[in-house]
Amino acid sequence: MSPIHLAQLCLFSIGIYAFSLFTYLVFYYDLFSTLFLGEIQSEYDFIIVGSGTAGSLIGHRIAKETNYTFIVLEAGGRGHSFHDIPAFGPLLHQSVFDWNYETEPQENACFAMENSRCKQTQGKILGGSSKLNNMIHIRGNTSHYVEWFHGKYNKKYIEDQFKYIESNIFHLNNIKYDSNLGEAVLRAAKELNFKLLKHDFGIGFMKSIVTQNQGKRWTTSYNLETSKYVFTNVLVEKLLFIKNKCIGAQITTPKRMTLFAKKGVIISAGTFNSPKILQLSGIGPEKLLNSLNIPVVKSLPVGKNLQDHIGTGLDLVLFNNSQSIEMFDIMNLWNVFQYFFNGKGPLTTPGCEVIGFISTKNETSPNLQFMVLPVGISADRGSHLRKTLKIRDTVWNDYFSKIFDKYTATFLTLLLHPKSKGEVRIQSKNPTVPPLIDPKYLSHKDDLRTIVNGVHMIRKLIETESLKNIGAHLNNIPFPGCENFEMFSNLYLECYVKHLTLTSYHPVGTCAMGLPETKNSVVDTTFKVLGIDNLYVVDASVLPTLPSGNINAAIAMMANIFFENNFKEILNINKVDFCNKISFRDFLLNTCPVR
Repeated sequence: MSPIHLAQLCLFSIGIYAFSLFTYLVFYYDLFSTLFLGEIQSEYDFIIVGSGTAGSLIGHRIAKETNYTFIVLEAGGRGHSFHDIPAFGPLLHQSVFDWNYETEPQENACFAMENSRCKQTQGKILGGSSKLNNMIHIRGNTSHYVEWFHGKYNKKYIEDQFKYIESNIFHLNNIKYDSNLGEAVLRAAKELNFKLLKHDFGIGFMKSIVTQNQGKRWTTSYNLETSKYVFTNVLVEKLLFIKNKCIGAQITTPKRMTLFAKKGVIISAGTFNSPKILQLSGIGPEKLLNSLNIPVVKSLPVGKNLQDHIGTGLDLVLFNNSQSIEMFDIMNLWNVFQYFFNGKGPLTTPGCEVIGFISTKNETSPNLQFMVLPVGISADRGSHLRKTLKIRDTVWNDYFSKIFDKYTATFLTLLLHPKSKGEVRIQSKNPTVPPLIDPKYLSHKDDLRTIVNGVHMIRKLIETESLKNIGAHLNNIPFPGCENFEMFSNLYLECYVKHLTLTSYHPVGTCAMGLPETKNSVVDTTFKVLGIDNLYVVDASVLPTLPSGNINAAIAMMANIFFENNFKEILNINKVDFCNKISFRDFLLNTCPVR
């Protein structure tokens, strides 16, 4: 490493360590504050587990449109307004506001990462993973959602749900900062006869639409009166049942408590933690539960059907001159001023300026998505980004560190509908132990072939006059482990993808929605857990297949459907004339006489 690059590494590291120290202080202040601020009641009408996109949306509508009592339980902390600076999003990866999960060692992927494990960033913070994502809003293919509900709702109804959340729930904006790269990519797409999309579904390219408000990250949790309805740093250990009815949850705050739900428990803890909670509570594969001596409440395929958008392309495209955002742009005091006073400038960057959709099969529905990011992980000289992916030292030294004298961009090539499926399962009865996550990336050969074809399309983009004119060229350093293959041949790219396997952090499917008579479903089309009363799952885990794009909008749409079409029915369940002087807990214990 040259003296200049070493100096840059030191400078960037100081800034990142300062941000990390600040983040720790925010976390522990909130953790300490929870001991004194507010008191959790013993019973509510509804308990919502998780404050992500779905949980916060449901909580907001309950508070706004009903008089029912509820509580939102969030395992993480509250964060700070500095954490809403879009450009700082990657700095929360692998922080105290991240669950810090990782996959099991992969047989066909993630070879460039330590122990062949891919990191699985998930938000452990008020707002959930929407506090750590790229803020991209994409509806995707609405016909897929009609299939999810098995025809219960038509395409127009689904579109109306999107229109509602886009008008009444979300804050949506065009990106506030355009680099040279974004415009050049759109021109290159036109050269290849791709359409410039006005809407986010179809074959073509478009500028990103983002969930931001005046340049700041925005999440559905901002609609909630959090001081009244949300309790942070609360770990749900397991759910409680009487026969086939969910009656509440056992939590740690840090003291252990039991909460009762009069009308329902809504699990919105995400694709990894929702199945974890269900399995810890006795709902899951019978063989798994028996192996851990967990009494079986209901045998269901909880944790199966795990799918994710994966791809490749880090630092694949190089430039001799800066075309986009550099680390010094983020640290520039004028740009800091622009952000805080005008909501503009490089600090508003979502990390993805342009998205594109293509089909490698010449079909009208895309099977690949491109996300054009203005930087690569070599931009910070190894001070943070490589650590969030756990890139092996040999790979870093022999590949990424050799392009410090270049300017990088990432053309992320993502597989939209993988055939490879994995699972999530608990490994202990201890609720603090992380679940085992085995996505079985690239276990189906078609997935590898499709991503390779996508990288070939990136090569065509780079060869257009629009990108050549700004000095774009491919990184021709042989990737470590793939040196024996002809550069950019199919065999080389297959090796490259297997090594540099990247997730876009869009896991779905572990509590899949479906018809009750099927063997693959965990919840029905009303989001109710099969065979269990008063228990619902509403988050990415219920999506039976992946949307054709980033998943945040689809999750919000599903949560809105849950409220609008099920909530009135849920509220009418178990209407019992409780004796006024006896608690709900006593009623559950059969000490309250029913008139």
